[in-house]
Amino acid sequence: MAKKVTLLVGTKKGLYILRGDAGRGSWACEGPAFAPAEIHHAAYDARDGSMFAAVNQTWGGSRIEVSRDMGKTWKTTKNPAFPEGTDRTFSKTWHIEPGHSKTPNVVWAGTEPAALFKSEDRGETWSIVKSLDDQPSRAKWVPGFGGMGLHSIAIDAKDPKKMMVGISVGGVYRTEDGGTTWVQDNKVNGAPSERPDVFYCIHKLLAHPEESDVRFMRVHEEVYWRDPGQTTWQFSTTGLPSNFGFAAAMHPRDRSTAYCIPLDGMRRTAAPFGIGVYRTTDKGKTWDRLDKGLPEGAPLESVREGMHNDRLDPMGLYFGTANGDVWASKTEGESWSRIAQYLPYVTSVHAATIE
Repeated sequence: MAKKVTLLVGTKKGLYILRGDAGRGSWACEGPAFAPAEIHHAAYDARDGSMFAAVNQTWGGSRIEVSRDMGKTWKTTKNPAFPEGTDRTFSKTWHIEPGHSKTPNVVWAGTEPAALFKSEDRGETWSIVKSLDDQPSRAKWVPGFGGMGLHSIAIDAKDPKKMMVGISVGGVYRTEDGGTTWVQDNKVNGAPSERPDVFYCIHKLLAHPEESDVRFMRVHEEVYWRDPGQTTWQFSTTGLPSNFGFAAAMHPRDRSTAYCIPLDGMRRTAAPFGIGVYRTTDKGKTWDRLDKGLPEGAPLESVREGMHNDRLDPMGLYFGTANGDVWASKTEGESWSRIAQYLPYVTSVHAATIE
């Protein structure tokens, strides 16, 4: 059976599902589910076909929803909760990450206040990863502009015990024993940091899905690359029109290729250079602008979870914008077409490659 792509599109007023045909040329839009709640992130678990949605709303409380039937019906899971006696209360879910194929029942969630939660029953219940919560450096974590959240969960392609997390503003932490112990991993090469203890504010941290120990990271200021055996983050911003942005993606097969969407650091939009996706094919040494089909000079915005890729060949790349558009490229970014418009502010895009 030919593979198809389904896009889970989170917005500030509910979750939309775009179901593509076999050629990725036509898209049927369903939704919104959970409106008017904001969806920080939605994810597909290729191990068992589950879908997860981080439903965050100001009334009624935030919650995590799961679907076991490809988005036809949804069920509320038991919320992450901080231990009794703590001065923190669960506020939002920032990111949901299916676990490694070698740990089929494990799902991870990053929350605000910043903490990592683990589920060992496919997302039905959650428990805090106390070893990370007990880090002495947690006292230095402070909210970024969007809040103090743990939003990036980067699991190694080969070893499920190796993982990194990114926190705003708290830096990068690494475990190599499945979360029993954690160390800060914020050393950089090529650019100074005013706060090396928290590495500015992490905006997006990714692990390559097939190559072990390959990482790509977008921080508040600058972009960094990490290869196997390296113990510092390699400065990779030269060639981009700005040093600020959120959205990022990695090519699922090419270990040297990644993508990002630069923004102006003050305006938080692609101004004055206009919206464009930038690609490196040499681990961040150089960057090329990919904008064929995109509106010329448009000062659009794409946020932290706003870009994702499918697993087809050629790879499909997708991003959403604050003005409610979803753009798609089935040519690995060489050309673009708008596949949805007039949605609410798009907060996340996740591409599910489905048999």
